[in-house]
Amino acid sequence: MQIHNEFELSQVLWFRIGGKARYFLQCSNREDIFKALDFVEEHHPERLFICGQGSNLIFTDEYFDGIVIQIGTGARPQVNVSNTTAAAFAGETIDTLIQFSFNKELMGLEWAGGLPGTVGAGVRGNVGAFGGEIKDKLLVAEVLEFDDKNIDVVEMNNEAFHFSYRHSIVKEKKNMIVTFAQFQLENANREQLVKAKSVYAKNIDYRKMHHPLEYPNCGSVFKNIKNPDDVSKIVAVWPDIRSLVKEKWYGKVSMGYVINRLGFSGYKIGGAEVSTKHANFINNMGSATAQDVLTIIKRIQEMTLETFAIKPEVEVEIVK
Repeated sequence: MQIHNEFELSQVLWFRIGGKARYFLQCSNREDIFKALDFVEEHHPERLFICGQGSNLIFTDEYFDGIVIQIGTGARPQVNVSNTTAAAFAGETIDTLIQFSFNKELMGLEWAGGLPGTVGAGVRGNVGAFGGEIKDKLLVAEVLEFDDKNIDVVEMNNEAFHFSYRHSIVKEKKNMIVTFAQFQLENANREQLVKAKSVYAKNIDYRKMHHPLEYPNCGSVFKNIKNPDDVSKIVAVWPDIRSLVKEKWYGKVSMGYVINRLGFSGYKIGGAEVSTKHANFINNMGSATAQDVLTIIKRIQEMTLETFAIKPEVEVEIVK
């Protein structure tokens, strides 16, 4: 475990924004996580936050007077593939897990091609893309549940996570850390494996073509509109998108489409800009502050509320 004092979070978060943390602990294996929790018990911080790569986080510009624990990869991949299951340490990237699965002729996670982030963060936030979600394949996970005195090691099955759209009980509670996760995959013959790898590569290519990967950002800022009543409200104002909802967006409404059609593509405040490549991304053009980004988010929410009587929910996690 590496311990950093008075650490600039902008050095590690994908957005390259955020204030300073009193302590920043980097963990690269299960033992490190226990050491980090011992450190927490010793220092009794007022605030504590656990993260992976920070690809879906906005820390405000203010000082974080507490401890941030980052769970990342070690010198060697910590992935085990056996029969039709694949297990990985929480700090491994989702992409590493996919590659190990392919090498053992297993498929089931190919929809996540190019999806940034770690296994643990993916389970915590029930990440998804192209119609797939982590909850669809999670079998069990090891979770540490801790308080000021004790650390309980708990094996949780899929149902215990109470998964919903980009959410789980681990995200809801602040005293739980995913350490390992095991996924139920499927055996693939040669033809099926070629097809799965094709889907994986196609999704990566789609991200390169349609997402602004050339700029620091936090991925999709808003959740797509999923609630049927809210979808109906938007379709009532824009009836021409009915076929897109049914055939392209899996019954939801794309917030990137909404933001663009509302005229926010290219909208700037300070060093932050709504991407012209995908309007559900806000880019750090080099000098953005968290406040710049949060102001853009607020204005998009206000315009969406005014137009459809819907306040879109952020997908990115904002740490205030």
